[in-house]
Amino acid sequence: MRFLTTMMATALLTTLLSGCALSPQMINITPTPEVTARNVGNNVAVAVTGTDQRSRPEFGTRGGVYGETSLIRAANNLTDTVADSVRKGLQQQGFNAYNPGTDATALEVRVVEFSYVPESGSVVNKVEVRTELHSLARNAKGDEFRGVYRAGNTYEQPLTPTAKRNQMMLNEVVSRALGQLLADDKLLNFLGGN
Repeated sequence: MRFLTTMMATALLTTLLSGCALSPQMINITPTPEVTARNVGNNVAVAVTGTDQRSRPEFGTRGGVYGETSLIRAANNLTDTVADSVRKGLQQQGFNAYNPGTDATALEVRVVEFSYVPESGSVVNKVEVRTELHSLARNAKGDEFRGVYRAGNTYEQPLTPTAKRNQMMLNEVVSRALGQLLADDKLLNFLGGN
């Protein structure tokens, strides 16, 4: 009888622990930074590129019992998406970011950090999302402008976040950092040749 009780307890514990295992997630990064439409670019050409300078390709782990395998990654190309978002934002402000030509001012947008950090433990109710972007602009004369843009937030929820919720959190934070970049008057003036 005691053997049966021990076996039942072991089976129950195994079932409970497996319920705390979280599967990996692939997230679509689709930032929508707020941009005020205005003509500060005067059709000046800007060639935008994106680079990923993070030490790891994943944003982080979902946590839980097997946190090292429940990774969150981008389902699409992160640097292409970030660069496209910047092109669109610059275009809305009067720059020529879609057909820049060879003599255009170069703008490299570097993804330095984009992290998803859950609270420790088997149940995840709190997540911290952070991003840091750097801009490096260089004109034909060799002059440079550098900028740093950071955003982050701590999200609390009653249940472990779903893929849809994680997608919302990651996109919200990167959209805020991109919004800072696209509102940086010093960067925009440099790109415009002022």
